[in-house]
Amino acid sequence: MAEKKIIKPKLMCAGATFSNMCDRFVKDGYKNDAWVPANLEEKLEAFAKIGNMYAVGYSWFLDQTPIDPIKYKDLLAQYGFRVGSACPANYIEAHWKYGTFAARNPQTRRDIIELSKRHIDWAKAADAVDIMFWMAHDGYNYPFQDHYETHWDYIAESLAEVAAYDPSVKITVEYKNYEPLTHQYAADLGKVMLLCDRVNKMTGHDNCKVIVDYGHALFGNENPAESVALANSYNMLGMIHLNDNMGRFDDDLIFGTVSFWQGLEFFWKLLQIGYINEDLNSKDGWFVMDNWPARMDGVEATTEFVRMVHHMVNLAASLPADKIRELQARDGNPPHIYKILREYVLKEI
Repeated sequence: MAEKKIIKPKLMCAGATFSNMCDRFVKDGYKNDAWVPANLEEKLEAFAKIGNMYAVGYSWFLDQTPIDPIKYKDLLAQYGFRVGSACPANYIEAHWKYGTFAARNPQTRRDIIELSKRHIDWAKAADAVDIMFWMAHDGYNYPFQDHYETHWDYIAESLAEVAAYDPSVKITVEYKNYEPLTHQYAADLGKVMLLCDRVNKMTGHDNCKVIVDYGHALFGNENPAESVALANSYNMLGMIHLNDNMGRFDDDLIFGTVSFWQGLEFFWKLLQIGYINEDLNSKDGWFVMDNWPARMDGVEATTEFVRMVHHMVNLAASLPADKIRELQARDGNPPHIYKILREYVLKEI
């Protein structure tokens, strides 16, 4: 009998794992009694010891001079990593409190466009996987606060300028139902797919794609498996972020610890559509580990996150796809489908 192939999904390290993790309740952060890497090299060494992660992202602020992209790429390679997502820091400075791409102030929109272009130049030199945008402050809190069409036009026009700057660089856009504002413009899969489609038509290219964040989909009342299926069917699936939650808030828990069956279907669907690949040179098929272990040891939390993802991906791969698809096509009868799932997944007591 041939040895069973073990699938190794392409995981991008959880950048926040060793951060101070401050919030509005504990402004000094939760990690004052825990080990925190003193520098980037220590962080890379910790990630390398955990294993089964293959990329590390990078981000910088508006007025910050970034590390040389070639030096960063070479440093990561010494620890077995490539450069992952480049993420403009467009949400953790007060400069952006009135918006970025949707801001009323044209200078603010120009600031985020120019910062994005700098990231694109950097990403091209570093051979980064993508440029990621979460438009945290593009939204509103009150009825009558905004003229919605105007702000959507601002977003599309600004993103189009960014995407057209170098079409060889993939631009990915993350959606979130709410927080920090009560209403985000990039709130759900449908809106962001429409936005990316509009941007791509404006530029004549197809490098603007959607990020499906599993946890955001959950508390946005989406089924993540359906979300990736729909995004893929329109050639819009650009990146995936992994975490878990209770369906009420963006808890960023360890993947698979809460929504087990939805997580299993999520990976099963990704296998069905061919998203998962193990080619580290390819910029498609990546997963960002988006975990927030404020009250846990960062190494332990990351280790278990990686193990859960690997276990669930390979468990999903072991399911009898032909039998499940046959039942889905016949009548989608849940007892019949879950009989198969129970037999393959749950041990008899």
